[in-house]
Amino acid sequence: MEIDLMWRQKMESWLRSQADRMRNADTPDQIRPKEKVKRKPLKGVARQLYLDGKTKLSKAESDASKSFDKPKKEIKDEQ
Repeated sequence: MEIDLMWRQKMESWLRSQADRMRNADTPDQIRPKEKVKRKPLKGVARQLYLDGKTKLSKAESDASKSFDKPKKEIKDEQ
């Protein structure tokens, strides 16, 4: 019975964090600001990187632009 309770709590926590990520990506201006910068909703590659957990919200835009700056030869080598 304890395993079921622990599993349920972990799943609830994971679902809560996913919902938080979606809300943060859609309305980042509602997050308590650490900086005096007005944040805009994430779009495209930046949004997908953030939702997949591959980058933080504050670095999503710069990481997305870096992925497009790679030369095509490097991308082929990675695959």
